[in-house]
Amino acid sequence: MRLRALAAAVLAAVLIVVVPAPARAADVHVLPFDPVAVDDPEALLELYREPTAAERALPVPSRCGAGAADPVPDGQPIRVSMPPGPTFTVGSIPASWWRNPPSADPLWRLQFLGMMWVRPLAVRAARDDQLKSLAVLAEQIAAFHRQNPDPKTSTYGWDEGTALRRLESENCLYAITRSVSLKQGMNADVAVLLSSRYYGPPYRPVHNHGLMANLQLFRAGVLLNKTTWQSIAVQRLTSEAPQAFSRLGTTWEQASAYQGTIAGLWGQAAVVLEERPGSEAAAASIRRTVAAARIVAQWMTDPDGKVVQIGDSDLIAGTPSTLTEPGVFRDDQAGWVIGRWSWSDRATSHYTVRYGPPRRAHGHHDRAGGVTWSTRGVRVLVGPGRYTSDLKSAFYAYQVGPRGQNTAIPSGPAVGNGAAAVTASRLRSAAHNWTINDKVYGIAHTRGVYATRDVPGLTVSDVFAGNPLWRQYWHLDQAWTHVSGGANGNRLVFAHPTGRRLTITTTGLVSGVVRGIKQPVQGYNFPNYGIRYPAYEISIRSHGRASTTFVVS
Repeated sequence: MRLRALAAAVLAAVLIVVVPAPARAADVHVLPFDPVAVDDPEALLELYREPTAAERALPVPSRCGAGAADPVPDGQPIRVSMPPGPTFTVGSIPASWWRNPPSADPLWRLQFLGMMWVRPLAVRAARDDQLKSLAVLAEQIAAFHRQNPDPKTSTYGWDEGTALRRLESENCLYAITRSVSLKQGMNADVAVLLSSRYYGPPYRPVHNHGLMANLQLFRAGVLLNKTTWQSIAVQRLTSEAPQAFSRLGTTWEQASAYQGTIAGLWGQAAVVLEERPGSEAAAASIRRTVAAARIVAQWMTDPDGKVVQIGDSDLIAGTPSTLTEPGVFRDDQAGWVIGRWSWSDRATSHYTVRYGPPRRAHGHHDRAGGVTWSTRGVRVLVGPGRYTSDLKSAFYAYQVGPRGQNTAIPSGPAVGNGAAAVTASRLRSAAHNWTINDKVYGIAHTRGVYATRDVPGLTVSDVFAGNPLWRQYWHLDQAWTHVSGGANGNRLVFAHPTGRRLTITTTGLVSGVVRGIKQPVQGYNFPNYGIRYPAYEISIRSHGRASTTFVVS
C-alpha cells in the first residue's frame, strides 16, 4: 500500500509540473487560395452576411472569414507564402512590389495587392490576443498606402476590384483593432469606389462588384462614423436593386452559380436597408425580388442537386426545390429556357437553352441557342465551367468562347453581338420544341431544340443562311467514355460508369472526337476553378440543315 501511495504522489507531482507548451508560430504561414477572390458563393455570403446580435459582441467580429491554421505570436516575424508568388515577411515587403509584383498570376496579384491575406492572420491573432501582431498587420496596410498612393487610374492595385478586396480587409482589421493607422487607407479605397472606377451605374451596368462595394462602403461608414458614405451606399442599393434582375428574377450575370449568390447578397442589402429609417419600402421590394431570384435558382439546379454549369460556374450545390409543378421556365428578357418533367425524380430530364442579350459579366458565348442536358440520373451535355480568370490564357479563351459551348459556329465570321430570340415554341406533356433565331455571327441562323420525356432524348438542328460550312460542338460530361464511331461517320456511342449508354446520330458528318488536347485547347471540363478534367468534345460539320440526336438508354 505504501508503494502505491508513493507512486501516486510522484505521479501527481509530475502532473503538476508538466504543462502544455505554448503554441508556436509556423516558420511560414502557407495561406491557401482564398475562395472569395473568385466569388465562391459560400465564402462570399459568409464574408458579407450581417452578424447576429451575439456575434457583434465577440472580440473577433464576423465578416472576417476563417482564421489562419497556425498562431501568429507577438514579437515573431510573420512570414507568408501564397503560391505561386514568393514568400514575404509582413512589415518588410519591398515597396517596389506594389507596382512590380513578383508574380504575373492575376489571381495572386488580386490577393496580394488586395491585402486578402491579412484577414486570416488578423482573425487568428485576435483570437489568441496577439495585439502586437495585429499592429504589425495594420502598419503593413498603412505602408502600402504610403508607398503606393492612388494614381487615379486602375493600375498598381487601384482598380475597383482590388480596392474593394482591400477595403474588405481594412474593415475587418479596423473592427478588431480600431487602429487609427488604417483610416487613411480606408478613405483612399472608398474614394476609388466613389469614383468613375466604381463597377455600377452610371459608369457600368449593375454588377456583383458594385453590390459588394456598396455593402463594404456602408460598413466602412458605420465603422468610421461617416454618414455620407452610409447615405451613398443606401442610395445606390435602393436605385440599383430594380436593375439587378430581370422582371422574372434572373440575374444579369449570365452564370448559373451566381444566381443564388447574387440573391443572397441582395438579401444582405435588404437587411442593411431594413435597419435604415425611411428605407423599409425599398427593403421590402428587394425581399420580393430575392424571393423570385431564389425560385429561378431552383430551375438552374440539375436533378442531381448541383447547379447546371452555365457561364462562369463551378459545380457547386444548387438550391433545394420548394416547387412541385414541373414544366418550363422561360425568361426572354434575360435569355433562358429551362425545362424539366419532375421535381422529385432524380432521373428526370432537365435541359437549358441560352439566347437573348449580348454576353456580359460572367457569361460565355453560348447565347446562339447553347444547350445543356441531363437525363436518367446522368449529365450528358454540359457547359465548360470556369478554369481561370487570366485573360491571356488559352484556357480562358476556351471556357468563354463559342467552341467551349454546345453551339453551332459558321466558318469565317467571328462571334458578334447580334440578336438572339425564341421565335416559336410548342409545349406538350411529353415533348418540348423550341426555335431560336439569331444573327450572333452576322448571318441568319436558326436552331431547333426538341426534348422528349418518355424516351429521353434531345434533338438539335441548325441551319445558316447561304448554307456556309458550319460545325456543331458538343461537350460531354467527363464521366463518359468513347465506345465506337469516329470521323466522317454519323453515329457515335459512349458509355457511362452507371451502365448508361449514349447514342449520338447526326445527319451531318462527324469531324472529330477529341479529349484533353492543350494546343489548341479542346476537350476539357472545369468542375471547379483551377481544376480541369479531359472530357469528350465532338464536332459535326454540315453545309445545309443538319440535326443531331442524343438518346440515353
